[in-house]
Amino acid sequence: MSLFNFNQQELLSFFAVLVRYSVLFAILPFVGDKSVPGQTKVLLALVVTIALFPALVSSGQVKPGDALVWGASASGIISTITLEVLFALALGFVARIMFDGILMGGNLMGSFMGFSIASTYDSHQESQSQVVAQVQMTLAMLIFLVLDGHHLMLRAALDSYRVVGVGSLNIGFGPAFVDKLIQLSGSVITFGMELAAPIAISLFAVNVVFGVLGKAMPQLNILVLSFAASGLIGLGVLFLSLPEFQGLIANYLGQIGEWMEAVTLLMAKGT
Repeated sequence: MSLFNFNQQELLSFFAVLVRYSVLFAILPFVGDKSVPGQTKVLLALVVTIALFPALVSSGQVKPGDALVWGASASGIISTITLEVLFALALGFVARIMFDGILMGGNLMGSFMGFSIASTYDSHQESQSQVVAQVQMTLAMLIFLVLDGHHLMLRAALDSYRVVGVGSLNIGFGPAFVDKLIQLSGSVITFGMELAAPIAISLFAVNVVFGVLGKAMPQLNILVLSFAASGLIGLGVLFLSLPEFQGLIANYLGQIGEWMEAVTLLMAKGT
């Protein structure tokens, strides 16, 4: 199969594969960030599709002959491309929400430390984000790249063709799929709260101490003192917990491939 000598079925199959990878690269973490130009995402999706399409065809995961069925009419092409888009959106959403848990934990930390007024514009999220959250997101992304997390995402996207091939019209979003998304969302929220727990517990103890001091010595300006102490102690706890943060993030982000695979299987079963 020559790259520049596709027949009609191969061209339709190539386009369907390109659509899946284009949508994935538009929303996946790191490559799908708002700061990455759209032209770069399109070019990356095209390069990956060109590199992987011959291997997908030779391994039988993509069968250009199936395009004789779904590519025989305009409705078949539209429905197949729509399913490819929905499937890629679901996979990308699973990978994206994992980083949203880290962002939520960082914002909770910043709020507890009194840094909510120090919010800045985050170009990755296109919204206001606290400085602590941006620092933690940067560290998490570096850990993710060091652990070859981007390879896990690409591997999960490639393996998805073994379960859900091009033109597989049996993709479903049943109750089991919805329950899985709810479960994953709950895990993300739980993880964000676990990240913020050391800061929350430490600053709760600080507030208790200042509450006692405020009752014992009413002349003290507790508001000003507690604000400075909360920021200082919070930064100290944040610095001391960096080794644990690294291990926790590594274990958490290491599940990204498993999460994407689980969602792929549920969509393929249609349950």
